[in-house]
Formats: sequence, structure tokens, C-alpha cells
Amino acid sequence: MPTAVTHFKTNIYECLEALPKPTLDQLYKEPATCLAIFRLLPPLARQLVMSLLFTQPISPVNLTQSDLRLWVKNEEEALAKFHEALDKLSKLSIMTTDSSGYIQINSSFRERFQDCLTGGGDHQSFGVSCERPAKDKPDIAFLDRHAMKQWEEILHFMVGTESTRQPSAAVLKVVTRAKLMKEGKDKQLMITNKGFQFLLQDVNTQVWAFLIQYLDIADELLHMNVVEVLNFFFMLGSLELGMDYSVEALTPTQKQLLDDLANFGLAYRRKKGSSRYYPTRLATTLTSGNSAVVSSAVSSSTSTTTGDDGATEQGFIIVETNYKLYAYTESKLQISVLRLFCELQTRFANMVYALITRDSVRKALKHGITANQVLKNLFLTFILKIVYILIDFSY
Repeated sequence: MPTAVTHFKTNIYECLEALPKPTLDQLYKEPATCLAIFRLLPPLARQLVMSLLFTQPISPVNLTQSDLRLWVKNEEEALAKFHEALDKLSKLSIMTTDSSGYIQINSSFRERFQDCLTGGGDHQSFGVSCERPAKDKPDIAFLDRHAMKQWEEILHFMVGTESTRQPSAAVLKVVTRAKLMKEGKDKQLMITNKGFQFLLQDVNTQVWAFLIQYLDIADELLHMNVVEVLNFFFMLGSLELGMDYSVEALTPTQKQLLDDLANFGLAYRRKKGSSRYYPTRLATTLTSGNSAVVSSAVSSSTSTTTGDDGATEQGFIIVETNYKLYAYTESKLQISVLRLFCELQTRFANMVYALITRDSVRKALKHGITANQVLKNLFLTFILKIVYILIDFSY
């Protein structure tokens, strides 16, 4: 996974581990939340949970940490993963040790996760599907395009793409409070070092970073219940792509959340007052652990060409030792990122020609973009999967 943005939480683990135990207990009252958090656990932690889930309290088995250790190989790597799994489960209050030293599964988590796996309980944790079929129901391809359009509008705004419309108030609050952007001398928002590092993340990491920062805003400014907000995030991650769900089944807080998340590209509604909503791939892959699915589907415009067989080919950059740069791309977002540290000279149908000059580098440094980010992060892990090639004409 790409390096996390400094002092900016991009990992949901960090957010959950910082919550007090009573708040976690409240979270674990929703089966969808239990399933989502279970999916985010390391493989060995998931195995430990499943091994103990149905043994307590029906047929109590008193096991200590030493007993559990016998389940893994007596090898350094295996034991390291074992201790990591126990540490994760302990910090999330899923697995605790009682006064006698025996391992216990959190009762709220155990009961609701059992309901999730067996289909028990009377709840609407996984959304309520609309009973009547929708007229002109959007297909998955349309939802992918909607998600891509909404999310890339945020990225375009951050890199200063010309003629980009002003994003929603929620987006502005997130990018400014997270210090992804700051006001310049002309009172216009400009990207910061942290914002540039944010652009280098994969899409799944970007979305979680946005949601976690939104969570802080919801708590401090919008006075929303943190548990209800997190439960809604996890519920979206458990919904089925392409299905429509009823807005009427949502709480007032969730309805307000839905409006903002639709602006982020995580959901689609035909109009604000629509009685149904559709989760997009950005939402349904939040807890899948497979960010490549999001990247390949949502960032399809970031790949440069598509062959006759429908396979997407990656573009590439050629940088000469005289600082001339040739980027084979049609993406406006890629070109806007290049504009942050290059002077664009000519644009062709599938390529742009640019120069890396002293003034363009100085401009990047003023934005807080470091030389290390340009050289190591941009060319080697360019947000749009462009390969770096250096041609030396000094011979």
C-alpha cells in the first residue's frame, strides 16, 4: 500500500483503534459493521475469530493466549503474525482477556456477527431494497461513470484544472481542515504538500482518507453521532452494486450523510428528493480489501489507450536528460498533475510535450511539493500508473 499521508489518517484501523470501548460496543450492535470490520482484519485474526465465534458461550472453552499460540507454527514469521493478530483484536475490543487469563470474544460482536452469518435477527443493517422496480434503472457501467466523474472532480479541483466547477461545501471543509489545500495570497485554494501526497494514493485509500476526515467534521461541526456515521459507512460497504435501496428506511442523519456521499461519488440518486439510491463501486469495495477493483473500474480514464480487444494499456513518460518530458496520456487529470511541476508546451491527441524548468520546479516547491515526491513518488508510483523511462543522449 502507498505511504500514508503524514499526520492524516488514511487507514480505518487508526480511526477505530482510537475509539473508546463503549463506542466500539455500540458499533458492534450492527451486523453489517461487524462483517465489515471482520473483512478488514488480517487473515490470521479472522481465523482466530471464526474458531472461537461459535464456541462461546454455548459450549465455553477456556483458552489462554498460550493455548492459541499452539495453533500456529513455531516460526518467527508465523509468531509475528500471531501477535499482530492478537494486538489488532485487542485494540478493537473484539477479543479480550478476563481476570483469569482466558480469551473472550466481545459479547456484542459475537451475537451480531453470529446473526450476520446465520441470517438471524430482526434488523435493517444491510439496507432495505426497494420493493417496486425502478423505471430506467441505471446499469453498473453508468454507476461506474458517475463515481469516476464525481471523484475526479474533487481531484481536478485540488490540482487546479481549469474550468473545474466548485465542489460541495462538504468537500471544501474536508480538503481545508485536512490541510490538503490552503489559501494562497490571492485567497484562492491551492494544493499543499499533504494534498500532493494524497494524490499519490490508490483510490481506495483516498476514499477512506476522505471519509475519516469527514467523520471528524460530522462529529465537531455537524454534531452527528459518530457511531451512526460509521455504521452507515460500513453499511454502504456491504450493499450490492447495481441494486437500489430505499431512502425512507434511513434515519435523518443517514439521509444527510447520503447527500454528501453522493457528492463524493459513493452513491447515486436521480435527484435529491428521490426515494431510492444506488451504491457505486467506490462504496461497495470499501471493506472488500481489494482496492485494485476500485482503481481499475473508477480510474479507467486514467489509462491512456484501449486496444481492439478491450484491454486497457498503461501509458508512459519519457524524460530526456535535457529535461524535456513526453507523457503519453489523454487524461486531463494526469496533465493537470504534470502542470504542477512542468511547463506544458504542446498537446497532441494522445501525448503532451512539456519542459521541467527552474521556474516550474520553484513553483512546485512553493506548493510544498518536495523534490523527493517528484522524483521518487511521481515517476515511480505515478497516481495514474505511468512508467518512468530515462533516455540518456550524453554518449
